[in-house]
Amino acid sequence: MFGARHYWCATASLLAPLAFAATARSSDLPTMVIVSSSTSDARLARALVLIRGELSALGLDVQMRVADAPDTPPSASEPPSERLSLDIKEGVVLVRVFAAGAQAPLVESVDLDGPEVTAEVIAVRAVEALRAARLLPSQAPRVVEPKAPAERPLVKQPTADHSPAEPAKAAPGVRPIPLLQLALGPTFVQNSQGPPQLSAHAAVRVGPSWGFVALGAEGSLAGPDFSRPAGSAQVTRRALLLQLGARVRLQRAWEVSARGGLSYIHYAASGVAQPGYLEQDLKHDTGAASLSLGGAYYFARAFGVYLDFSGLVAFDAARVRLGSEDAVTLDRPSFALGIGLLLGAL
Repeated sequence: MFGARHYWCATASLLAPLAFAATARSSDLPTMVIVSSSTSDARLARALVLIRGELSALGLDVQMRVADAPDTPPSASEPPSERLSLDIKEGVVLVRVFAAGAQAPLVESVDLDGPEVTAEVIAVRAVEALRAARLLPSQAPRVVEPKAPAERPLVKQPTADHSPAEPAKAAPGVRPIPLLQLALGPTFVQNSQGPPQLSAHAAVRVGPSWGFVALGAEGSLAGPDFSRPAGSAQVTRRALLLQLGARVRLQRAWEVSARGGLSYIHYAASGVAQPGYLEQDLKHDTGAASLSLGGAYYFARAFGVYLDFSGLVAFDAARVRLGSEDAVTLDRPSFALGIGLLLGAL
């Protein structure tokens, strides 16, 4: 694979002079190319050096600049030139080429996360994009006499055919968040008394990069045991959660989120009574309000891990009573620590 990639780079470099020479013979194209970038990236900086060397070897006057507005065509007051700009948006290198007289750029893209994407590959794609823009029909404005306005030709812009839909603006290098996510992992629930309760947690999150709606479920894997002289009781807990959340990306792979909402909780208690006491199996249902804070780290766009800390208060709290003693009041309040995986789609 490594040899094949370098063979492709060498072949593209040998064919580029022939293509540029053929274009120069067919039309009077400018010999100055302005190469610019508004992104600081080591791989992209290496690609810019290779692009400058390749174009200079073809006899073109190359000027390197810092791009302020990559989508703006060259000013009419500037000398005739062609513009080549490279920028990074959401993990993708966008190559824009303004050919002579063009009002819209030819756009190519290179996925930085793709296999074997090096500075050499980016440079070859950029030079090939410039060659393709030169082969397009010239869009230089035609001088038309005022007395014959009907002869002015209509020039069709190639934007719809060549420009892919650009993603929403985001910080350079930030991975886009999938529209649909699935969170899976264990949760440790701690009431005011008793040991922590281990539960399984699953939730579906749907929403854009700045917020989401979460629908989830929890179920205890092992109920805590409460013992008193009168006997013992084991409590299991099931919950359904509906929450609204907001999130923000701090860096390329880190995310912080907060969410709040309502829950439906179902308790089931089974007891073992000592002689002289009566044992009962009881069930209880209630609503609750919850608030969560958490963070996530993304290894890839559709795969990450999360850590959440949450608190919950039941509206009609369940109370476990053994004999004449109150063993515990459930979820008034309770706190939970959750860890797990984030799987994305769409």
